[in-house]
Amino acid sequence: MISIPVAVHNDLFRWQLDLFWYNHKLTYGRDAYDKAHAVIIKRNTRHSEIFENCAWDTDIPHSMCEPYFDYYDTVDHQDNVPLNIQCGLAQIIDKFDDDQLIEVIDCDMFHFRPHPKLIVGNDQLVVCDIYENWHMYSLGQYKYLIEPYFKNNGAHYNGGFVPIIGRVRTFKKILKDWEFIHRHLLIRNDVTNDKNMGTSFKWWAGMYSLNAACERNAVQMVSEDSCFIPTRNNCEPQHYIGHYSVDYNYFCKRKFPSLDFSAFPDNLFYNRIRVWYEQWKGG
Repeated sequence: MISIPVAVHNDLFRWQLDLFWYNHKLTYGRDAYDKAHAVIIKRNTRHSEIFENCAWDTDIPHSMCEPYFDYYDTVDHQDNVPLNIQCGLAQIIDKFDDDQLIEVIDCDMFHFRPHPKLIVGNDQLVVCDIYENWHMYSLGQYKYLIEPYFKNNGAHYNGGFVPIIGRVRTFKKILKDWEFIHRHLLIRNDVTNDKNMGTSFKWWAGMYSLNAACERNAVQMVSEDSCFIPTRNNCEPQHYIGHYSVDYNYFCKRKFPSLDFSAFPDNLFYNRIRVWYEQWKGG
């Protein structure tokens, strides 16, 4: 399996990608070089410096990719930033064989155990579905957001998202719809004028659109409890990857590096962060 974290070439993602890559090498040794390929977006806004080559001290296999506003020739707006996942994946996906198993992840994630051996068929994506009962509610309360895009009576989705694991041919099958539905959700009047949704919905549009694209293309989303998300669940032996996006108690990415690392809980996830940070701060 090849992990594909998506980063933007700025200081926030620099240390996040380093944390990912440090742990990938610690987990897989020399095999790590065959088990990762980062997407690094060349700039964050139209006014940002363009990096045609990565200026970071890293040896992670990677591709420099156009940002969503250049690739799709669309508006440069904060609400649209998650489109970097689809546009980055679209720019590198032809590098891989159709049968290759890939794992698409946010950059604020890393492996702290070897991934399980998964049997993933064509027209299947293995996902973490913790997001459904956390804030998506796409199977019930907010089903109306994605139901207009359905072609299979809602039979194939589960409210899941990263890590997203599947064959390259499966990602190719849904990629255009994933991007189109994402963009369409951001301009639909019944969504943007719905006061119950709030502004966070626009940030989650990529999650809803993935589910809609899978349903529309009869790609079955399969749940796998493999991801530790601080504040949402406990770190269990079946968890091989961690997602610190909402870790406001300990490893808050918005406050890094001004954190009390000595207060971290004693488990493999946090211990890996502590070990990484000792070499990062001295680098």
